[in-house]
Amino acid sequence: MKLTIKEVFFLSRPRFWMYVLGTFLVGVISSGNLFLYDDSTTLLLIAFGVFFSLPANVFIYGVNDIYDYQTDIYNDKKIKYESVLKLEKHRSLWIIIVLLLIPFVPLFFMVNVPTKLALLLFLFTGLFYSARPVRAKSKPPLDVLFSAVIYVSPALVGFFITGNTNIQWLAVLGGLIWAFGMQTYSAIPDIEADRKAGVNTLAIILGEKKALWFCLIAYFISASIGFYYVGFIAIVFGIVYISIVLLSINNISKLFKYYTYFPLINVLTGAILFFYMFFNEIM
Repeated sequence: MKLTIKEVFFLSRPRFWMYVLGTFLVGVISSGNLFLYDDSTTLLLIAFGVFFSLPANVFIYGVNDIYDYQTDIYNDKKIKYESVLKLEKHRSLWIIIVLLLIPFVPLFFMVNVPTKLALLLFLFTGLFYSARPVRAKSKPPLDVLFSAVIYVSPALVGFFITGNTNIQWLAVLGGLIWAFGMQTYSAIPDIEADRKAGVNTLAIILGEKKALWFCLIAYFISASIGFYYVGFIAIVFGIVYISIVLLSINNISKLFKYYTYFPLINVLTGAILFFYMFFNEIM
């Protein structure tokens, strides 16, 4: 059974596009090489910007939908908030994923070695977070680690494409720890469905309350690291995320409602961070 263009678009989770496209852009701006690269690098940045929009998101979320089918049929969040991909459409989705990725293969041979490694890291974790034989999603703490790398590796791609390879790894660690909190928080509403499907996650091991405290600690640490690099703005972001976690701890029954706010909050904080760094770069 074929997939419609509309189905492909929505399974790519448009509200989550900025999770990889946004981090890619932050990586570009944080390189400090703004306006210093040539036309060929500019074209590469545009091409990868396109890649990290629809194609990359169809890849990571499409693979997830295929391998999470047995979990999704039990998941109220998936049924009410998103949609469950029918089994008969899985083959068509694989074909679409391949067709979307093929045009970008030549880019791999046009970038430097650090960019190649970062891109391979994105593709590997994007595939095997959900896919067998690794299926990191069901092997904590690999579930948290792989998910974090999926969302941070595009920043490495953006950074390295500009020609700057002198990356601040503490900043990368801060981004990973922030993503640890984000992934764990998003897994809490899935606990019941994952248990029914036999999928183990860090959120299941910790339980709802301890998982939320893990998120709180992760956001606190990442905000502290962020303060070292971007100053007070990181503390403001930390207060926002920590406040949502505290609200969730005090009223777990509303956790899913708070979860639905995260795409907007993440886009706003990401945009603010990007333009903050942009104006610091040009001034």
